[in-house]
Amino acid sequence: FFTDKIKSLMLTFLIGAPFVALLLKIIKMGGEYFYVYVWAFMFVFSVVMMTIVPVFIMPLFNKYEPLSDGELKTRIYELAGKLNYPLKKLFVMDGSKRSSHSNAFMFGFGNNKRIVLFDTLMEQVSDDEILAILGHELGHWKLGHTLTNFCVTQVYFGAAFYFFSQCYTSRDLYAAFGFDNPSSSIPTVIALMLFFQTLWAPVDKILSFILTIFSRHCEFAADRFSVDLGMSQMLQSGLCKIHLENLGAMCPDKFYSMYHYSHPPLVERLSAMMALDKKKA
Repeated sequence: FFTDKIKSLMLTFLIGAPFVALLLKIIKMGGEYFYVYVWAFMFVFSVVMMTIVPVFIMPLFNKYEPLSDGELKTRIYELAGKLNYPLKKLFVMDGSKRSSHSNAFMFGFGNNKRIVLFDTLMEQVSDDEILAILGHELGHWKLGHTLTNFCVTQVYFGAAFYFFSQCYTSRDLYAAFGFDNPSSSIPTVIALMLFFQTLWAPVDKILSFILTIFSRHCEFAADRFSVDLGMSQMLQSGLCKIHLENLGAMCPDKFYSMYHYSHPPLVERLSAMMALDKKKA
């Protein structure tokens, strides 16, 4: 616990501090169209972080080992090949080091893709269920969800900083919060905090709700993709097992989950898959 805290603090200073300093510098020196430079900076930073986080940062907190040769490894590579997913490396992560939470994820650019399985996932579900869960995850890639989410995030950053640029020089806005000294300029960090915590906050709530709806749509689509691969029963049983192990809410309030849950509740996902099975029968 304490080791993780120390590592997180060090990463905050090593990455977070230069990031904030450079962001403030771009806003100050970017002129009228600084939001364009900020957007470009955020784009580059996002790509860099997507590259270094799984390769350099995550191994600081967990151990990654190649999946041992065997039937499971062979079947995963066969599934990836069937879907034209350029899988290069397959790892097992010691997720049990911190909790019984189980998961699987993919990362990598171009033809250098990698898949990571939590060791807890391998203990909690069968090989067939692992294949079905990976069928779901590969569905996100095959259906373009990963790229779409990245593009949506970049549009969000661009829109947010464009509207910030429209308020950045507004003396009336700062005066409303007590910064009414005409002889002194408002620190950029204060301007950012006022904008994102007041004017942008209600907009962010609406956009977050729209993105949550889109995320739930993607989850149903990925489930459908796995079902189309003939893995419906294994995906259903695998999801039930990991939800039980992860202590996930099986059937939360419909409206609460609609706003707060990026993934549909398990009952809704199972119902959707059962309905697809009936159509195929």
